[in-house]
Parts: sequence; structure tokens; C-alpha cells
Amino acid sequence: MLDRRDFLKLSGATAFAVLFGGCESVPKKIIPFVIPPEDSTLGEALWFATTCRQCPAGCGIVVRVSEGRAKKIEGNPLHPVNRGKLCARGQAGLQTLYHPERLSRPLVLSGPRGSGKYREISWEEALSTLLDGLKRVRAEDPESLLLLTDPMRGHGNLVAARFLRGFGSPHRVAWDPYGQDALLAACQAVFGVRDLPEYDIANARYLLSFSGDFLETWVSPVHYGRAYGDMRHGRVTVRGKFVHFGPRLSLTAANADAYLRIPPGTEGIVSLGLAHVMVREKLTPAAAEATTLWKDGLRGMTPESVAGRTGLSVADIEGVAREFAANQPGLAIAGGGTAGCTNGTFNLTGVALLNALAGNAGRPGGVSFPNRTAGFTRQGTEADLLLPPPESGYAAVRKAAEKMKRGKFRMALYAGAANPAFTLPSTVGFREAFLSIPRVVSFASFLDETTSLSDLVLPVPTYLEEWGDDIAPAGHAGNTVSLGQPVVNPVYDTRSLADILIAAGKELGGPVAAGLPWENLKDCLEKEYGKMGVNLQEAYKNGGIFPREAGRSRPIRNPGSVPFPNPGEARFEGEPDRYPFFLHVYPSTLFYDGRGANLPWLQELPDPLSTAVWHNWVELHPDTAKTLGLSDGDGVTVVSPFGSIQTFVSLHPEIAPDVVAIPLGQGHTRYGKYARERGGNPFTLLPETEEGTTRAPAWQSTRVALSKAAVPGRLVRTASTEGQWKIEHIL
Repeated sequence: MLDRRDFLKLSGATAFAVLFGGCESVPKKIIPFVIPPEDSTLGEALWFATTCRQCPAGCGIVVRVSEGRAKKIEGNPLHPVNRGKLCARGQAGLQTLYHPERLSRPLVLSGPRGSGKYREISWEEALSTLLDGLKRVRAEDPESLLLLTDPMRGHGNLVAARFLRGFGSPHRVAWDPYGQDALLAACQAVFGVRDLPEYDIANARYLLSFSGDFLETWVSPVHYGRAYGDMRHGRVTVRGKFVHFGPRLSLTAANADAYLRIPPGTEGIVSLGLAHVMVREKLTPAAAEATTLWKDGLRGMTPESVAGRTGLSVADIEGVAREFAANQPGLAIAGGGTAGCTNGTFNLTGVALLNALAGNAGRPGGVSFPNRTAGFTRQGTEADLLLPPPESGYAAVRKAAEKMKRGKFRMALYAGAANPAFTLPSTVGFREAFLSIPRVVSFASFLDETTSLSDLVLPVPTYLEEWGDDIAPAGHAGNTVSLGQPVVNPVYDTRSLADILIAAGKELGGPVAAGLPWENLKDCLEKEYGKMGVNLQEAYKNGGIFPREAGRSRPIRNPGSVPFPNPGEARFEGEPDRYPFFLHVYPSTLFYDGRGANLPWLQELPDPLSTAVWHNWVELHPDTAKTLGLSDGDGVTVVSPFGSIQTFVSLHPEIAPDVVAIPLGQGHTRYGKYARERGGNPFTLLPETEEGTTRAPAWQSTRVALSKAAVPGRLVRTASTEGQWKIEHIL
């Protein structure tokens, strides 16, 4: 007698039968290689190229596989983004693959929503439940389906977009807590191109950074870190100079020749002060022609006025401006700390203006705008789906939360690593809103704060076990495509989001099926790239499609027509008397937005500056700590108008006395035993405040107060960050 699984295999009647066909349990043996698999040879190591997805940078990697197991990850030397280099997060990808807390079977809720209590079920039951829900929603109200993900790229995003369009729902929301909204708006204002620029740091002679932590987490840190090394010692007779402006000495600032401390939110003011000197003294040809800028308001941004507002000296402002103009090509970069203020677009526009006045647009050592979808012209308007604009989606996710509360959604599909229940301010009320949706299905490898709010959880493969493609946001001339492939056989019985959507589309029929004419994502890649004449076998071997000829950059507006950016003051929530300190938050070098906090390799890796492990901390100037009666390592409560957390004090001699800083990424309440209870979540301290122009999240817009507290445990560090400072200033 045939059971349900055998019947589905033999009948071939449904698209889900293809997915069911791989549902046999993964063999578990004490000595699994007594009889090794056919594709494995004892003692022989093979290297497979694929794409890292530990963060959105899209670096190329090669994975050493021996006896069927992935043993080591390194950078792909052929890949133009990282050229053989790789960060600690990329190296830790092995723990994502073999993590003991990975989801191995579909889960269905066995307790109240949000309790995190689940029981395992079969794939047949899980996919039937998913399909029943989709059919019911499509029949009753197709617009009540929500698809919530992080920003997806490549053909996986094309599949998701076509599925939702065919289904009949316009509600696709992509959330990225570190979106580049302000940078996009600034580039539009100055260069006439709304896209991420390519900064040619390697060929620059003078580099200005305005809270731009490009060596840590910003956009593509491995790419820019390698380029920075080339700028410093890659040319025999040239050693580029680097000057950093910001409220704290970050790892990037610590690598600079000069670190000039300024209050948060004043980066744009400083940039206009430098621009004033360049135009006043006609230090470059472009500056000499900027008469309209001068008349519209730049003449008022004198070094004296800027010095009074920022604490810089007039000599520093004039000296940096003259050096920057005299050492061309010069390059100016502004990062997330600058963009995250309420005046973020103004700040980044001022910095972009320095590049325009330097005349470096479209030149080596300067700024360019590669057309990263130029190779996909045959896709027409859908080409943009392969590389969506890197925006935060903050307004969209907040609007979606309001609709959830009003009962507008009957079903939600959630996938990705952005974890909005963790990375959104608590005042948004996302958790409660998400729980109000009658049915939520998550596609995940781990139970994080958002996945734990689901009714049904479908385990997905890691990036080392699935097919895919990607177009990186930086590091190439615009015609590079990264490819992903399974480097090992699946560790668990998992299905990718794209494969499930394609199979579900065939079951639903109609426009959904018509828009997804492939068997799975692998079939999609083979057919779509085959139409382009790409030799996929060779491309997979190399790790991507890397044309030798550079693509054409997009045309850039004449710098002489750039409008003057009206100076805007940064606003901060909280009364100064009650909340005396500016809060500066920044992405963790190790955990990014928190997605890496469940990996013990990263938890035990010391932070480059504080050397702390397994916990977060708040950075204080020693003089500030003294006035509060705090010492290094003391427990402390950090309170904002929106929430509070407890953590430990880490003295930081080069942070502004009226600023305290906390890295983001720790403070999970779910996400496994390695991530839980590692300090408070700094996102809960942040307001819902939006950046004034783009409606992006203004993370750097609140004040806090500190008080001593009895915090369990202690801050474990591998060295004293005060050691050298004490030797130089006290002993």
C-alpha cells in the first residue's frame, strides 16, 4: 500500500511533489565515511567558489572541502570586490553551516504566538499548510498578503517580486537598518545620479572621512580596506594622507594620520567650511568656477564661524582644505554616523560637494557611478529588481506595522536576516503588530526575535548550500556578477525560499505560475544566463562573471550647477538637563546589525578597540566617568526617553566628553544560547525619528543619561584600553 509520500513521488501531479521528493532524512552515522560518498575522496581537498552572505557586501569566497565537509573559507583572489581578502565575519560562515542550533525540520507553533514553542512536522504537512493559507488568502483578499524580507538581490529577488505581483499583492517590504538613503539623496543633489558611488580610494592621494567607518562595516569594508592599503603603500613614491572627522575614535579613525574630533551632526558644517576655503582661494579649477555656490550661501561658511560651531581651530580647517586641494586626486567620504542624524542628507551633500569642487568625478582616485545592471538590458524594467536601490525601507516597514495593527494583512511571509523585531525601535511596536497578523510563515535557519513570532517556520539552506547570484553594491566597474553554488551536500533537509515560491506558484496557477516558468532557482539561473551566452560552468568555477573590460559609468552633472545645500542643525530627542549626553550608536565590527551574534567565533573575538568579548559596553571619556563616579568596568544603566539598557563602562580617551557610544548587535532575547543575555539591545534606546529629507531612520538623534548599577557578571577584555593612555598622560 502506498503512503502519501510515495504516492506524490509516483504521481508527479503537483509541483510540491518535486520538493517532497527530497524529504528523506539526512543519514546520521557515527562513522559516516567507512563507505564514503561517490563525490568524496579520503584525504583530498577541493576548493569551490561561491559568494559570502554574512553581510550585504557580496564578497567572493572559496571554500576548502575535504571528505564532504567544509573546512575553511578564504577570499576569492579572482573576485574584483575583495580580491582574495576576507573579514572575520566571512571566516565565521562555517559556524553558520554547522551551527548546532540550526533548524533541521519544519516547525509549527505548539504554544501561544511569540512563546517560541514549536514542534517538528514533516515537509509534506508544512508545505500543505503553506499552500492552503495562500489559496485561502488569494481567493478572499490577495492584497492582504505581506512579503517582508531584507533587501534581496539577484534572481532570487526577481522570483520573489514576480510571485507577489502574480499573486495580486502590492505589499512587498524590504527592511535594512543600515540603508543608504541619505547617500542616495546626496548623490542625486550633487551629481544627478541616485545610486551608490564607487570611491577609488586606491588611487587617491588625500582622503577625508566624515564619520565614515569604511574599514569596519560601511557598504563594503573588505573592498575599501584593501583599497586603503593600496593608497598607503601600493605606490612606490606615493603615500596617501588620511584625515578623519567624527565624535569618536573608531577603528577607521585610529588608522588616520589626523583625527579631528567634532560634535555629532556637524559633519556637513565642517565640509562647507572646507569648501569655503577652496572656493575663496580658488584652490582647484572647479572651485574657481563655483561662483553660484559662493553667492548662494557658501561665503558665509567662514572658518571662523565653523570653528565656533564645531570646536575645531581655524588653522585646522584652512590647513586641511589647502592640503586636500593641493594633493589631487583627493576624495571625501561620509558614512553611517553622518547619515544617521536628522540632518543626514545635508551632511552627506556637503561632503559630496567637496568631491565636486575637487574635480574628481569620473576620474581615477575619485568618484564614479558604474551602471551595475548594464549587463541585464534584456530584462527591461525588471533589471532593477536584480539590484534594488540600497534604501532602508524605514517608512515602508513603519507603514506596514500600522496596517498590521489595523488588521489589513491576513497572512505574512517573512525571510532574511534584518530581524525587524530586534532592529526596529521598540516604540514602533513591531512585535505586537506582527503578532496581530492571523497567519505568519517564516523562512529561516535560526529562531531569532522575528522568526519566533511565526505560526510556521520552514528551514532554509545556508548560502554554502544553495544556488544564487548577486550584484555587489561596491568594488567593481558595474558588469560583475557574483555566483553562489552549494559547496557541500545539505547538512539538513531544507528548501530555499525561491524554490518554495516557484513550486507554490505552479500550484496556485494563473499569473503566478506564468510569471515563474522555471523548475527551481537553479533552473532559472541556467536559462536566464544561458540566454545571455554565459558559460555558467566556467563562471561557477571562477565564482562569478568577471568581464575584463570595465563597464561604462553613468554621466554626471556639471559641478558648476550644483545647488548650495542649506545648512541644517541636527536635532536630538530628550531634554539636556535630564539627558545630558549625546548617544552615538554604530554597527558592531563583528555582529553587524546583530545577525552574527549567534556565532561563538565572533563572540569570543575581541573588539579591535575595547578588546571586549561576549558582551556590549558603553564608551565614556575618562573625565565624564569621573564626574559620574564611574570607573572602567562598572555596571551602568543607560536611559533614553524611549527605553533603557544595562551594560558596562569602557573608558575611551578619544571620545567627545559629551558623547557616549554603544555598538549595535548585542542584546538578543532569542537567537540561541550564544546570543542571549549579552547585554541590552541599543536599538531599544532609539527614537522613531526620521532623517529630515529621506525618512530614513535617524539613529543618531537622541540623548541619554547614565547611572551606576549592579549588573550581573563583568566586562571581559583581553587588554586594558587605558594602558597606553595612562602611560602617556599620567605616569
